[in-house]
Parts: sequence; structure tokens; C-alpha cells
Amino acid sequence: MSSLISIILILAIAVGLALTLGSGGNVTFFWQGYRADLALATFFILMLLFLFLVFTITRLFSVLYGFPGLLLSLRNNKLIKKKQDLLHEIIISALLQDAFKLKSALKRYRRNFWKGKKNSIEKRIVCLVAISSGEGIFDLVEARGWIDELKAVESELDVRYRRGELAEAEFALREGKLQGLTKLLLDFLSDNPKSVFGRTLLVKVLLSEGRWEEVIQHVRTLSKVTNNISFDLKSALYTSIENLLLGEGLNSIKVNRAAGLLKKEELSDRRVVGLLAQSYFSVGEREQATNLLESYLNKKWDAELGRVYWSSPNNTKLQLRMVSKWEKKYGEFDSFHICFGNICISEKLWGKAKEHLFEAVRIRPSVDAFASLARVYELTNEPEEATKFWKKAAKLFSDQHNHVELKKPTH
Repeated sequence: MSSLISIILILAIAVGLALTLGSGGNVTFFWQGYRADLALATFFILMLLFLFLVFTITRLFSVLYGFPGLLLSLRNNKLIKKKQDLLHEIIISALLQDAFKLKSALKRYRRNFWKGKKNSIEKRIVCLVAISSGEGIFDLVEARGWIDELKAVESELDVRYRRGELAEAEFALREGKLQGLTKLLLDFLSDNPKSVFGRTLLVKVLLSEGRWEEVIQHVRTLSKVTNNISFDLKSALYTSIENLLLGEGLNSIKVNRAAGLLKKEELSDRRVVGLLAQSYFSVGEREQATNLLESYLNKKWDAELGRVYWSSPNNTKLQLRMVSKWEKKYGEFDSFHICFGNICISEKLWGKAKEHLFEAVRIRPSVDAFASLARVYELTNEPEEATKFWKKAAKLFSDQHNHVELKKPTH
């Protein structure tokens, strides 16, 4: 096309020169015995007209021939625009948690744009949005359908992180179908060891299967990876330890084994210490339990652990020496004075016991403080004073119980 335009321009220049110079030259044509003479200027004008006609016909033919293609291009552009708008609607609806709008947009996308062989990455994004936001907006059949679609797309893309496998495992866990889930998740984690969601799902499966030691190991791994996780790792750890310590035939070997599974930072958790201490007491390992409690309480006071400490005495003389050492550090806590008072009761130090128990009442009246004072007066043969404090303990207990009852929601 550019060559044709160049020739037309050259001829136009030649005609202009011929007319300007008034050239007398001519051009002669011979054809089957006929002869035709044309002035040079006339020849150039005819050639110019002929080429212009060829250019016009070619251009017209090109436009007419390309018209269906133009219509197709316009239609494709319109479809692309429609698909982009629908994708935007899907993502925005998911971010805004607009379940109704999201479900409608996903259905329209699946109906209008799913059959195309290309855009597998785009399909994967849509499936991920559907699965991540689908709980509560899809029934079981629809949810299963999106999971299958995601698995097919990820298989086609041959990606390493296959979210479809996790979605299938989560779906099966929700349905209570645990068979094979542990292996599936372990295989996934071998390729994606840093997947928080995959490991969290594995912990849930292991909890359901009662594999407590493995739960502790994976909870420990998760706690290293992230602190910002919706799953309650502490609860999983406590549940595992409780179940390890609640098995039939519990003995000191089993308690030591459970303690041996734990790291130093886990043994500094107040609830873990309480669980282990109570288990040691239950199997007769009182010294081990007392040492565990003292190791924790020596660093930080805790009312519940303090109660276990005085309510399950071991060597009260050593305990008395220990609480005397803690007095300056923990004297502000009423529960510490209750602990100190009860250890004094065990050692029959009645005056010192009363001193600490009355200090506990001064800081904060409690059932334990009143009940402990009642015990002191009973042991010192003062029944009237004992009765007075038993009544105070009972009244406070009743008031607290009624307060809790009033807080309960009514239906």
C-alpha cells in the first residue's frame, strides 16, 4: 500500500512538471495493428487516475473484507470489559463480605466465562475467592463443586501450593471424614513447610484423632512461624497435655514423659505448670510437684498455683521458709497471704496465720480467706469465732454465685 502511494505521488509530480514545462513529448501505444498517440501530460494524468482508482478499490475491498473481523474484535473487547467488571465485582463483594452479591457474581462468571480453555490463572483466583468466602453462602454440593474446580485448575497449572487439597481436607474434616487426611496434609506440608493454614488444619485433624504428642510438636512449629493466627494454639496445647495426663494407669513415668515433651518456654506457662503439678501430686510425687510450683512462683505470683501450693502441702517447714522469702515481693496480693496463712496453720503458728489471713481480708475479702480463718479458730477451740467466719464465707460465696447467675443471659 505504501509503494502504491509512493508511485502516485511520483506520477503527480511528473504531471505537474510536464504541464509546467509544456513538454511536447508523447507516448505511442501499439496493439493488434492499431496505434494510439497520447501527449506525455495526458499519459501521466491517465496513469494518475488509474492508480488512484486502483487505490480506492483496494481500500474499499480492504474495509469490506475486514468488517466482520472488526465486528468480532468489538464483540471480544465488549466481552473482556464485561468479564473485567464481573471480576471486580467478585473481589469487591468478597472484601465487603456481601454474601448475596458475591454468590450472584460467581454464578454469572461460571455461567458466562468458565468454558474458555485459557485464563486458568484467572479461574484459580475466582475459585480461591469462592472457597475462602463460601462458608455460609454455598450449600454442600456447591462448595464441593468449587473445590473440584479449583483442584482441576491447579492440576492444569501444575502449581506447588495447591489450595484445593487444603479445601478438600477442610471439607472432609467438617464432615467428620478423617481417613487419609493426616497423610494428605503431611504430603502437602512436605512441599509447603511454611503454610500456616495447612499446619493449622493438620493440628485440628490430629486433635480429632487424639494424637496428642504430634499436636504438641506442630503447635510448637506454628508458634515459631506466626503470632497472628486465629486458631487458639494455647488451647490445643492445654488439651493435649490434659489428655496425656488423663490416660488410664497414670503414673510418674507417664507424667515425666509428658513433661519431657515440653520445651522450657512451655513449662513457664502457668496452666501447664498447674496441670503437671496436680498430676505429680496425684501419683504421689509430691516433692516433684512442689519443686515445679516453687520454680514458677519464685519468678511470678499466681493465685491459682498458690492455692495448689498450700492446699497440697509437702514439707511445710521448707514451704514456710519459701513463702517468708517471697513476702516482700508478693505482699500486695491477698492470695499470697492466704497461702502464707494456710502454711502457718500446717505448722500450728496460729498467731502468724491469723495475721496473714486478716491481711488478706483487708486487701480483698474472699471465701478462701474467711474459710481459712474459720479453720484457725476451730483448731484453737474458738467455736463462736469459727462459726462467724464460716457464715461470712457462706454469705460471700452465695453473693458471688447469685451475681454470676444474674450475669447469665435470659432467653
